[in-house]
Amino acid sequence: MRLTEAKLSAELKAARYDRVYFIYGKEPFLISMYADRIAEAAEEPLDFNLQRLDGLSDPDALSEYVEALPVFSPIKVVTVKDFDPEKADAELTRRLLAIVEDIPETTVLVFWSPNIEIDEKKAKTKKFIAAVEKNGTVCAVDTMKPPKIAELCVKKAAKAGIVLSPDDALYLTERVGGGMSAASDETGKLMSYVGSGGMITRESIEKLVPRQLDAQVFDLAAQINAGKRAEAYRTIDELFGMQIQPVNIMSALSGAYLDLYGAKLARSAGMSPDEAAPLLGFYGGRVWALKNKIFPAVTNLGLEYLRDTVQVLFDADIEMKSSAVDNRTIIEETVTRLFMGREKQRRSNVGYR
Repeated sequence: MRLTEAKLSAELKAARYDRVYFIYGKEPFLISMYADRIAEAAEEPLDFNLQRLDGLSDPDALSEYVEALPVFSPIKVVTVKDFDPEKADAELTRRLLAIVEDIPETTVLVFWSPNIEIDEKKAKTKKFIAAVEKNGTVCAVDTMKPPKIAELCVKKAAKAGIVLSPDDALYLTERVGGGMSAASDETGKLMSYVGSGGMITRESIEKLVPRQLDAQVFDLAAQINAGKRAEAYRTIDELFGMQIQPVNIMSALSGAYLDLYGAKLARSAGMSPDEAAPLLGFYGGRVWALKNKIFPAVTNLGLEYLRDTVQVLFDADIEMKSSAVDNRTIIEETVTRLFMGREKQRRSNVGYR
């Protein structure tokens, strides 16, 4: 059977274990978390009742682990990390499918892939998923939305007696780019900094947590669109102070304006963020960003203005790749041109809506 992430979580909390699992998707943190939860079902002595494999090249070893009886425990757990069905040859595939179709009642076999992008449409992968669905559980874990990530960070801090407000947790999540792994890691660092019984404040987050490039550059675009010159050039100073490559800054800035342009086109066509998301390539947590940050940001931006900004950035990218001019100078001149476009829109709305 195929379960949603929420249903899988509920089943594991109730200690209802299937014979075989295949857990993969877009959120490595959750994939690892659920694999660990299943592994916790194994009881001492763990040397006999819990076997962990990285990848899979020896079906005989896997078969031996799966067939062996648990010791002083009702079940044993065997986990296989980062197995890629597409890389298995015909014989390995045949042996593996035979194992999946005949799991003993005393064994739980878990395939979990936090570091591999699984394409469900590919032939071998599709066949493997079908076999696991028939005999156990398949779960494709989607990227968590920032509010959910923030909620988990608040709970993580609370378990250690540390206060983290929901608003500050959301700020932290957006600062690191909306990924659970990064948000959890940074929450852990902040917890060590403030200590048990302490409070994680907005000030400590800004002091200790580096801002993810895309989020910082989106702020740069927002500063340009709001006419905040001093803030924009200060942001550029910060980006260069972080020793980020100019080509990466230009790429992120182009991406931010392309997102704004796409959102404006969608709004002009009467589309909602949910309708526009798949057409614009937004999935998981990025849908939340589209709905709560990008769509609102284009309310007062004209379509022609955004079209002009895309052209300015396209020209700047070509100049950066073909000119001997200092790259920082190119970026600063590009931002100046973007400010000029913004002033043009402000003075006359004709043709810019």
